[in-house]
Amino acid sequence: MKCGTVYKYVEEKIGSVFERYGRFVAAHAWKVLIVSIVVNAGLGIGMIKLDIDNDARNYLPSGSQEEIDQKKIETLFPYFDYENFDALRVTSEGPWLRIIVKSKDGNLLTRPVLEEVQSFYNHLYNISVEVDFERFYRRIGRLDNRTDDYRANVTLSEICAKMNRRCVVDGEIFMEEEFLAAVDKHNIPYPVFNSPMKGDINYASFLGGKVELDASEKYVKSAEFLRLQIMIPLYGHYHWLEVFKEEMAVYSSQYIDIAYGYYSSVNEELEKNLTGDITLFGGTMALMIVYAFAATFSSRASDQVGQRIWLGFAGILAAGMAITSSIGLCSLAGVGFVTIVGVVPFLIIGIGIDDMFLLLSGLSAAQTETTVADKMAKTMCVSGVGVTITSLTDLIAFMAGVGSEFVAVQNFCTYTAIAVVFCYLNNITFFAACVAINERRVDGNRHFMTCQPIKTKEDLLEERESNLTVTCCGGRAPRNREEAESLIDKLPRWLIPKIVLKLPCKIVILVLYIPYIIFAIYGCIHMKQGMPFSQLVSDDSYFFKYSEWNEQHFPRQAVVMFVIPSTQNYSLQETQSQVDELISRAQASPFFEENYEVNWIKSFRESQHYSVGSEMRFYLGLKGFFSDPQYMMYYHDVAVDFNKSLILASRVYVRSKSFKHNEEGELMLEARKIAETASIDCFAFSTVFTIAELYVRILRLTAQSVGIALASVFVITCLFMPHPVLILFVTVAVASIMVGVVGYMLYLNVSLSAISMVMLIMSIGFSVDFTAHICHGYMMSDGGTRPTRVRQAIDKTGAPIFHGAVSSILGVLVLVGAKSYIFRSFAAVMAFVLLFGIMHALFLLPVVLSWFGPGKNNAETEDKESEKSATANEDTEANDIKLKDVSDNDNSAGGKLLKVTEDKESEKSAMANEDTEANDSKLKDVSDNDNSAGAKLLKVTMKSSSGTEIKGEDV
Repeated sequence: MKCGTVYKYVEEKIGSVFERYGRFVAAHAWKVLIVSIVVNAGLGIGMIKLDIDNDARNYLPSGSQEEIDQKKIETLFPYFDYENFDALRVTSEGPWLRIIVKSKDGNLLTRPVLEEVQSFYNHLYNISVEVDFERFYRRIGRLDNRTDDYRANVTLSEICAKMNRRCVVDGEIFMEEEFLAAVDKHNIPYPVFNSPMKGDINYASFLGGKVELDASEKYVKSAEFLRLQIMIPLYGHYHWLEVFKEEMAVYSSQYIDIAYGYYSSVNEELEKNLTGDITLFGGTMALMIVYAFAATFSSRASDQVGQRIWLGFAGILAAGMAITSSIGLCSLAGVGFVTIVGVVPFLIIGIGIDDMFLLLSGLSAAQTETTVADKMAKTMCVSGVGVTITSLTDLIAFMAGVGSEFVAVQNFCTYTAIAVVFCYLNNITFFAACVAINERRVDGNRHFMTCQPIKTKEDLLEERESNLTVTCCGGRAPRNREEAESLIDKLPRWLIPKIVLKLPCKIVILVLYIPYIIFAIYGCIHMKQGMPFSQLVSDDSYFFKYSEWNEQHFPRQAVVMFVIPSTQNYSLQETQSQVDELISRAQASPFFEENYEVNWIKSFRESQHYSVGSEMRFYLGLKGFFSDPQYMMYYHDVAVDFNKSLILASRVYVRSKSFKHNEEGELMLEARKIAETASIDCFAFSTVFTIAELYVRILRLTAQSVGIALASVFVITCLFMPHPVLILFVTVAVASIMVGVVGYMLYLNVSLSAISMVMLIMSIGFSVDFTAHICHGYMMSDGGTRPTRVRQAIDKTGAPIFHGAVSSILGVLVLVGAKSYIFRSFAAVMAFVLLFGIMHALFLLPVVLSWFGPGKNNAETEDKESEKSATANEDTEANDIKLKDVSDNDNSAGGKLLKVTEDKESEKSAMANEDTEANDSKLKDVSDNDNSAGAKLLKVTMKSSSGTEIKGEDV
């Protein structure tokens, strides 16, 4: 069996199902409409359970090795000592407050500027806020029955982590008098300064921007930025931060500029962006309504029966109900509404309008049918397969992302996949019912606004009504596709064939494709990876300013701990040597400093408490070592059971050299490689590994999700388009579009991250939709030559493809003005997807199909080709009337009656002179074989555009 025959067989079988369904909707339109509204409204109630989840970790991979290691360390070395706090021992960054100070004159290391920093620092200690501790005492079980007032004023001293009863502040050294004295003498040692209170402090990582050293590079002369960090883990810090933000909003200084951020800034800004940018959806709806009005406004502008603008509004409403239902259902299921889900309404409204225009295209093709049931049957038969293909490809693409390791991607794809399902169901139920009801109105010749029966313009003219009455109160049902379509519908099939079927234009299209694919491949090779936190907040946010300064002006360093999680006999010299060897190998790596280590076993050996000779003496000395105030901080590095004389686990530390913000992944891989090859059982961990996991895994996870989506969509394409040549064309076209989207992300400054992964998954569905439409239209065309079939394919699918792209672009256009990077980048990438999709579907693929497309479906149709091709090229098409053969079998022995009615008519011919109508009409010879003996009777009846009948009889 030929591929074309198989294709046509599959199309007919699926189409017959939709044909029967169309008749069902026509018969039960109001019931279908009401049930659809009730179901959507019921699911929409679930929105009261909406849970907004703004955790920034949603954009990082879950279930990573870093998470597993962190939980293991927290079990082995629980750390809650905020009175003798040491940031080295924590396994997460915790509740931090960071402040970056910038000198307005370019140099912080002058006494006036540092005294201003000190004044600002003292101001922080004076910020006070009243906090109610009742809930805190109830939580810890210390709430009594007395009516005491649990309110108290809280300052920074009450909420900060402390050491020796002072807040632990990274960067406090710059405010010590000894440091200021060194500044006055222009003799500041670098990078270590000896503090009388804290000893030697390496402060190099606290300075940022342009740091100028002297010729010996042992003394620092100037620095542009300074970074302070305070840990605020105690109860009441949230209330204090609220007051702190208010103070910072009005703070100003002659010498310094301030940027700040704290541990929950990203989460708070994500929620703020979501509630702010989501209001732009109102602008999207307004644009959609305007476009739906323009795209459904009949080319017979003054006809009051054939107008379909209410169907445009119904299509928008169907998509809106799908959005409501999906959010309600997901909320009931407990799926978190992460920030990026906020773009779902903008995406789904475009998908829904695309399906609407496909159905309207089928309705236009069904205008030659006589009854509402027949029109609905043909509409669903013609467009049902196309709507199903687009919805299935979108659904499968998003379902592939549900299994992602990024919570943000999981939740986005879940919301969107369910929205696509409801969008499809609403279009074939709610919107289809609206179409059936509208066709009943048209069949009754009722006004599109008032639904009252009206007369035709011809009847009103005969009754000598005024021109205003004729224009506003006259009309009739459209008799063919030409009359039913809008002017925008006619544009693609008029313009596109003039471009893609002329040899010079074909050459230009192919020549333009070459630089497109070259730039795309270059972008793929040089693609950026990672996601700076500044991309998660709006440009006018206080945290955006902090992130920009922090990422651009401060080198990064990280302390990496090597954890030995198993029981070892550390009294043995062999075990101690293995630990020393581990640190030596790390220090020999180009990623780590050569002279930095925090090694409890080494410090123990060098202390007076160390004793050799027996294991018992080792543990007795170790107990004294941990009791010594000079060494007691090491107690948190050893999990020891003195009763059993066992060390269950231990850890040591090294420090990395300065690295850039996108080099965390390389550092993590190097540290893990050192741990894996060590002679002692251990693993590496650092707080920066949280971000490092993103850099290491994002490319693989993106390729995996996109690959699964592509494979799934490929299977669906094979099922609905079982032709190897077309499958090849669709696959190559989709691959070309995806390469373009990924590559051109470089020029949009969009990095590969969880956010862009969502965009790529989304791109797959749209890419397949566009290319599948044109290929499906090509196979359903019956032309005898490839160019003719391309012309017919554009004639059938050009308008829906054009409408789908334009409506989707309008859906995201307003996001260009969004404050959030997520929304803006989504709009930019979406625009590229749609632009590349429509260029491939309406320009590149037609050129390829006109040269290499599959052959004709049926040889019997070749004889008709010249007439159809010529008719399509006629400039005077509006004056031609094509007659369609309609046969009516007669059971009597006399013969057969065939009635031929017009298939195409323009507004000009409707206003032509009645006296010349008969001369403008073209009659087609129609023959009808009669099985009875003898005679053949053919009666041809044709109505001209003015309503006059011309009759002829041939015996």
